[in-house]
Amino acid sequence: MSQIQSAALTLAGVTLAFLLLVFLVSRWRRNAATPGQPKRAGTSRLPREISLPRRNRAMEAPIEISAARLARISGKTPLAGAAEAAPETVADLLVAEPPAPSAAREVEQMLETIVAQVEQEADRIEPGDTGAVVVRLVPQIPPRDTAHPTSWLGGRPRLDRGMAWPEIREIPAAFIAQISFADLPRDLWDGLGPRSGAFAVFTHPRDGDVAMIAVADPDEPIDPPRPQDDAEHWFTPRGALHFGDLKPFSQSGIPAWPVDLVAVRRGDADPRDAEIADETPGDRFYRTGYDIADPAFHPFDWDLMVALAEILAMRIERFWRDVDSASPIAAQLAHVEHRLATFDAGGGDPMDRGELENMRASLGELVDATEAAAATNRDARARAEEIIAIIRDSARKAAFSRSDAAAVMEAIRAIRWTKVHRGPDPEGRPGAERIESQTLALTQHHPDAPLWVHDYHNVWFDRARRTYAADPDALSDAARAVVEPWCRELAARDVGSIGNPPDAHFETHATLIGLPSSALMGWAFGDADRLALVLRKADLAMGRFDRPLAQFGT
Repeated sequence: MSQIQSAALTLAGVTLAFLLLVFLVSRWRRNAATPGQPKRAGTSRLPREISLPRRNRAMEAPIEISAARLARISGKTPLAGAAEAAPETVADLLVAEPPAPSAAREVEQMLETIVAQVEQEADRIEPGDTGAVVVRLVPQIPPRDTAHPTSWLGGRPRLDRGMAWPEIREIPAAFIAQISFADLPRDLWDGLGPRSGAFAVFTHPRDGDVAMIAVADPDEPIDPPRPQDDAEHWFTPRGALHFGDLKPFSQSGIPAWPVDLVAVRRGDADPRDAEIADETPGDRFYRTGYDIADPAFHPFDWDLMVALAEILAMRIERFWRDVDSASPIAAQLAHVEHRLATFDAGGGDPMDRGELENMRASLGELVDATEAAAATNRDARARAEEIIAIIRDSARKAAFSRSDAAAVMEAIRAIRWTKVHRGPDPEGRPGAERIESQTLALTQHHPDAPLWVHDYHNVWFDRARRTYAADPDALSDAARAVVEPWCRELAARDVGSIGNPPDAHFETHATLIGLPSSALMGWAFGDADRLALVLRKADLAMGRFDRPLAQFGT
């Protein structure tokens, strides 16, 4: 048994013994002072009382109960100046005397001394005990306990019935996680802390303040009192879509993700030690290329279909705005031809004639390529705008169907667009360039020709992981075949923990929970990679969770 456990048991034992002593003394005084209760008359006839001679009460002197007489009986000197006590009545005897204020103060001082001793014992606990067991928070892939989770990240809290939504400095706090005490190992935190109920973690949305709430009997999930405005939030629940022009297509809030509590002791396999590629799934998609005409990436509801149309419209406006304008390349070609004419007329030029000729040839090739690309992209823009108009006009007027989504994606896939690339001449000729034209389907992403597909792909995954967290079967088989391994890899990267030794105050504090900024959850803790909540072991021993400390690190 650890020192802190011994101290806690000592506190509990002394407290119970004291309460028992107070109870027994109170009962003894009540029994001694209270006259016997008269017996209730029964149905049988009572025996006749014996007649006694009457006493002459007028001749009897009242019995003196004074301080002096009490002193003679007890053999002690009476207190100087003590007033004569008034005769006690039956009502006085039936009322138990309250303990003297001085006695209550002595009890309070004794309890304060015991609590201080417990805290001192907690502060002296050996640091090696804290790391005996660590609990990893492993997101379930696929999610299993979506209906009635016991421990989960994100979503909505389950507080005690009637408990108000927590606030930090009069601002509704953002909910992060809720963990079941009952599912934690007995030897976690050296056996300190409760093992029933749960604790919920909240953060101030605009800075690093945190709050922990002990929940005795989790009730039904509750919503925040009002939608949380996450503009300029320190805690960003929109993940990678929080910044830039894709933010309007993000969804606020964090999906509820049930987690398994995996105890790891010395020598056990640690979920954090799983082999993870340096490249994230999203980066691999970007590097290798893909086609969103694949059924896996089709929109699966009207909101995503409308997002697809609006993202395509934004990128057409940005990249094909000047498709009908004169190409500036023609002006560059005319300038080089003028330099050549000046050179032939005997004028000077920093380049020799061969270099100028190579430049003229490359620019001429570039003019031809850009004119051909402009014609292709002009047609692509017109056809894409027709599809965008159809989606906008049809949105939410009828039930969404996957067959309609497939038809839209096939129509977009039939559109071709061209990207012209300029690069160094592979033969290294002075003044020459490599000119190449790349024609792609409008649904195809290529790392050398990013137009709009990868932006849609980011929004698609953000919506797909939320749907998958709530109900994996709501996705098509093709979509789930992509989303599930993607989420599994992100989950392996974003494993939280309970019980790790904190970075500081190792001897006196225990880590309640540590959470990383997570692409799976879609949250980020400012510019920090991890958030850890620590608590003094003395507070943990007494079940106090109102003084957590937040630590941030990389």
